[in-house]
Amino acid sequence: MPKPTKAELSKYKKLLEHHLASLRGDVGSMKDEALRASEQDSSVDHLADQGTDNYDQGFLLGLIENEEETIQLIEEALDRIDGKGDYPFGMCKMCADEAEEAKANKSKKKIDPWIPKARLEYLPWARYCVEHQQQVEQNRESA
Repeated sequence: MPKPTKAELSKYKKLLEHHLASLRGDVGSMKDEALRASEQDSSVDHLADQGTDNYDQGFLLGLIENEEETIQLIEEALDRIDGKGDYPFGMCKMCADEAEEAKANKSKKKIDPWIPKARLEYLPWARYCVEHQQQVEQNRESA
């Protein structure tokens, strides 16, 4: 895959900004709801109701944490588009490292460091190609 063009970068930037605004609104309303739930009267009539309320609040806090992680990934992608990141937007850093290593070893294996456009269309804040994303997730699960 080739490096994204200026027009494509502009399109991805708009898409990322739209996702960011939406997520920030969602997280804000979820935080408000979690805060309201914690401020409610704790003298629940039935222990099962209190357990359900605690579960709901824990679930909501987990959702907030996931959304905040996605917000951070989007902000990092926007920085890469603006040239402020560690590497260019649309590049899989792990593929780029492999390409440099192959070049240093004078290997004839050609490694394309760019994330496929189909993946960026679906997940514009992607940091890795699918193969390397799977490796990252497997490493996270085994840790």
